[in-house]
Amino acid sequence: MKDKIKMVFVGLRFGLEVLRRDYLNPTVAEPGLEVIGVCDLDVKKAQAAGKELNLKVYTSLEDVLNDSSVDAVGLFTGPAGRAGLIRRIIRAGKHVMTTKPFEVNAEAALDVLKEAKELKKVVHLNSPGPLPASETEQILQWTHEYDLGRPVSFYWETYASYFQKADGLWYDDSEKCPVAPIFRLGIYGINQIIRLCGSIDEVGVVYSRIRTGRPTPDNALLSLKFKNGVVGSIHASFCVNNGILYPDELILHYERGTIRVTAVESDANGEMSVKQVSLQAVDAEGKMITREVRFDLKVLTGKYQWGNFYKAVKSELPLHGEIIPEQIVAGIQVINAMAEAEKTGRNVKIMEPASLQEVPCK
Repeated sequence: MKDKIKMVFVGLRFGLEVLRRDYLNPTVAEPGLEVIGVCDLDVKKAQAAGKELNLKVYTSLEDVLNDSSVDAVGLFTGPAGRAGLIRRIIRAGKHVMTTKPFEVNAEAALDVLKEAKELKKVVHLNSPGPLPASETEQILQWTHEYDLGRPVSFYWETYASYFQKADGLWYDDSEKCPVAPIFRLGIYGINQIIRLCGSIDEVGVVYSRIRTGRPTPDNALLSLKFKNGVVGSIHASFCVNNGILYPDELILHYERGTIRVTAVESDANGEMSVKQVSLQAVDAEGKMITREVRFDLKVLTGKYQWGNFYKAVKSELPLHGEIIPEQIVAGIQVINAMAEAEKTGRNVKIMEPASLQEVPCK
């Protein structure tokens, strides 16, 4: 394969935001990737983006797949039915970078991820990322280095400040967007916690509508019970602005210590840009240990790992330690159980959780 991997971004409602934020940002962009075109069902939107960014305009996914110069597709359509689109892309011989939530159908997601491996085609997404982000790696390192014992409980939260109106898109549909704040923002927490704590046994939800103009909720809490006894909750809201948006913060308690992930800086748009990961623990003699480290935006959980995507596409092999399909699908199973809990008002057990790799903190 040539040095530059040529990509087309498909689905511009969200894809254009990613394109501007990442590809056009020299501190985030991967120089080995070259975006050559854009595609959207709204042809006028695609034409406007193509003109603005001096990119080729494709009027259909089929046109993208028939272009032999295209090596990879950035797929940023809605999650429902995305597995089918990915199947078309990988069967056309192209690789895929896509976004969370990956799919709403766990079985379809697992099937297409396994097929991609068989075809030696890369399918990466931002959450869960192919490799643990730096903050997650740090948590795992401290877990072992300071012998923190078993995880016990956690609280993860994120928020933004939206004043959205109903527009008839999938955000308005509780079938396609169950417990909306969790599905749209809290999915990052679900995927990170699964990576840290293992298989989830039972889920429950509470939610409300504070000010949204959409028919779906804008404030929600997801409770989780894990098979190893860990309990915790994930809070996501569209109704909070305290100076740092999308903080993705975490408190994780172990038998012999606590790790906190805190947003400490924001960018020009008010969005979280720097996190501090801190440890408070006791050693074998009962003395307190404290540690802290900071990470910037490009290496945080939930970010698109463009450099790792480039490496995987070039080699057409999984990265060392790359997440397996079953771990990705575990998050989708939680979403499915959450959707049932929203409908029934009852806690829901995950009867057949995906098999997970042994995670270091178990």
